[in-house]
Amino acid sequence: MRAWGSRHGLLGAMAAALLTAGCQAGLNAGADAAALNLELGAAYLAQGRLELARDKLLRATRQDSRSSEAHRLVGIAYERLEDLERAERHYRRALRLAPRDVEALNSLGVFQCRAGKPQEGLKLLERAAREAVGNRRADVYANCGVCELPRDRKGAAEWFRRALALDPLHVEAQLLLERLES
Repeated sequence: MRAWGSRHGLLGAMAAALLTAGCQAGLNAGADAAALNLELGAAYLAQGRLELARDKLLRATRQDSRSSEAHRLVGIAYERLEDLERAERHYRRALRLAPRDVEALNSLGVFQCRAGKPQEGLKLLERAAREAVGNRRADVYANCGVCELPRDRKGAAEWFRRALALDPLHVEAQLLLERLES
């Protein structure tokens, strides 16, 4: 009797392991797997859990290599992890996949500005502004101002004014413009 119980327990454990493996394989192969990993990666990114975010987002890019959003977010994770080469590669991939996407244009533009390439950054940000609407356009204008600030204070002030014309309550544009004018 005891042998049967041990054997039954072993068979049950094996069945549970196979079921778990099957469920995991099904999850990884399913159409929703990339979306799930993208969502998890974005949540980890928001929490500052950068390695976990990177890993989930990389998995999402493997599951759906055409996801501009996954490439953009993994670029953000790499940038925060200070792996700038990989960050730029993913930002550029996101933009190739979605050339008119405001978020892809904005992310690569801001990255280029931070990397000391303001001319390229501003070109990308200006493209993002043309595609953006409403308050999102105001955000992009504010990013243009931040990018322009080290080179041209008057030009930066004009970008901040443009942001405020669209969104009079845009805090960043207000604060930076006040600093420039004082």
